[in-house]
Amino acid sequence: MNLSFFVVFIFTFIILSLSAGMFYIVEPETFPTYFDAFWYTMTTATTVGYGDFYPTSTLGRVIGMFFYIYGILLLTIFIGKMQSSVIQYKSAREEGRMDFHKKDHFVYIDWSKRTKEAIDEVLTADPTCHIVLIDEALEKIPYDHPHVHFISGDPSEEKTLLRANILEAKRIAIFSDDSIDKPTLADGKSLLIATAVESLSEKHGKNLHTIVEVMKEDNIPKFKHVKVDDFILSNESVSRLIANATINPMSSNIFNQLLSKQYGEDLYEIRRKPHWNTYRDAAMELFEQGATLIAVGMHMDVAKRANEHLADSDRLYIVTSGEKAKSLM
Repeated sequence: MNLSFFVVFIFTFIILSLSAGMFYIVEPETFPTYFDAFWYTMTTATTVGYGDFYPTSTLGRVIGMFFYIYGILLLTIFIGKMQSSVIQYKSAREEGRMDFHKKDHFVYIDWSKRTKEAIDEVLTADPTCHIVLIDEALEKIPYDHPHVHFISGDPSEEKTLLRANILEAKRIAIFSDDSIDKPTLADGKSLLIATAVESLSEKHGKNLHTIVEVMKEDNIPKFKHVKVDDFILSNESVSRLIANATINPMSSNIFNQLLSKQYGEDLYEIRRKPHWNTYRDAAMELFEQGATLIAVGMHMDVAKRANEHLADSDRLYIVTSGEKAKSLM
């Protein structure tokens, strides 16, 4: 009979409590308080045996003999069940069979070298954040970190996305499947997953921020019916960065600073302050405070739009140090 850990715990506690009560009733002089009797049952069941309390009457010793056999046996079963539960918990976590219940986490879908690099970068920037990885091909979690949780399952299915608590996630990033050779087919899978995410967000009235890695730029229009917030061109982005570095030597250092928290000053997102009416207001005050405004939403032509008004929902992107960014958020 396979009893749960909770049932074994309750049964063990009841037996220990009843045994302590019997010793306390039979030998009140030996065990002045119920706690003394309970202390005796615990030290006996765990085979510690301090010898500070022990039954002296015949009836007390008879009860003690039965307790020695069944009490120790029961506690042994309890300890074994506890060890088994720990092993099962670890196995379930490694194999992606445990649901995630925290909020404000990042969800990464499909494992690849790029996924690992992204996780490395995020944990470098914020070691306290939680990341949930969804993948149906992996047998065990590929990233050993206490803040990285693994969900095994098909990411295009609603039940898998809900297991990752995707409705409470801060960002969802869909990586291209490296096992699919043809870019169009890989993007087709990403589109299917993005559609599942969008369907779930509409069903529950949630506004989910989704990022999709696209293998082929021509396929981006095919995502037009899905509310994807950001597109990242995979192979083409790397090629363009190399081409840019070829035309403009040392420009890669600038991209490294923007793309990674490990090089120089970093890129941060902040919200509009109430007294910033125009692009110029925000840019000038940020400059005085040691930060550079490089974009508002998708608009990088800040100087050209200097007199345009900012909206409350605008996301401002600045380059500055980590300490300065904290004071501006």
